[in-house]
Amino acid sequence: MNTTMNRSGATVAQAGVRVTSPAPREAWRAVFAADPEAMPTQSPEWSDCLCTARGYTDASRLYELPDGRRLVLPLAALRRGGVTIVEQGWPHGWGYGGLLVEGGDPTAADRGVVLADLARRRVLRSAVVPNPLAAAAWSQAAPARAVRAPDRTQVIDLSGGFDTVWAKRFRKETRNRVRKAEGVALDIRRETGAGRGVGMFAQLYRQAVDRWAIERGQPLWIARTLAARRDRPGAVAAVARALGERCVIWSAATAGGEPVSVDVVLQHGRHTLAWLGAVDPALARETMATYRVQSMAIEDACDAGSRYFHLGESDAGSGVERFKRNFGAESIDYDTLRFEHLPLTAGERRLRTAFAAASRLRARTAEGSGGR
Repeated sequence: MNTTMNRSGATVAQAGVRVTSPAPREAWRAVFAADPEAMPTQSPEWSDCLCTARGYTDASRLYELPDGRRLVLPLAALRRGGVTIVEQGWPHGWGYGGLLVEGGDPTAADRGVVLADLARRRVLRSAVVPNPLAAAAWSQAAPARAVRAPDRTQVIDLSGGFDTVWAKRFRKETRNRVRKAEGVALDIRRETGAGRGVGMFAQLYRQAVDRWAIERGQPLWIARTLAARRDRPGAVAAVARALGERCVIWSAATAGGEPVSVDVVLQHGRHTLAWLGAVDPALARETMATYRVQSMAIEDACDAGSRYFHLGESDAGSGVERFKRNFGAESIDYDTLRFEHLPLTAGERRLRTAFAAASRLRARTAEGSGGR
């Protein structure tokens, strides 16, 4: 059994495997570059943005195998009072942090090494969020004690290029809406780094926070406090700076300069991920801007050589899922795999159920009182 010391001083052991945590940046970047299926959210720069925005620390793990191959598992640790509570890759809303493999194509043994290592971690929760396209193999390899947290995402197959996607995967009504939007006077921009889109996202996001609060019957001050803590606009600005050309921000405004929509899209190799978006629903319906911008982002991903366009998670049967399917997206059900020393996932599910019930009750009460 090989044993190595990580930078925090804790002993890490794996049979025949050398493990280092956090993963040295030079090695992480090398493995990221050598994995043909690497996602844009698996880079060390992405980890830095998450840690800065959400108060996590780098807990990535480098596995050096007996056959000379190297694996990197991006993870972020949340600590309280000097104690590590969770290690996960990544928290909800931050994309996928599954395993990077030098040369790609992880074996069943590779997955077994990583899952066994996570199961031994002395934290309340360790978790991996794999690329949904490869998640089935991870679920099959997971031991019985792993907690499976189900989710659903939508992915467009870009094979054949944009002409094929447009003609064979976009629905007819979607093509018609894109054409209608092309006849509207819109100022649409594609930017990398800091630009108009960063500020427009912040403006539209603030409006959305208030709109969602009203829809849920939630007090505005609570919604705004929670939104300020998450600081999505700050995260977008940080990601735009850190990822440079890999972060593409699409923004649409009316001829008069009113913000309509913003899409933050991450690109790397075979994968493009629509990470965050914000929209003015009334202006979007009037201009069909979201259809035009989405089509342009998909075409741009095809031109960049991407094979898959990931549209992110949404609930089954929701309007958001239907919108994504209009562009030829297929829904994929997959599991986040967690190892827990306390039933955290079960507790979170109960809290979400209670919160949803309370929100519905507040909304009904507001309707009954005339919205006063």
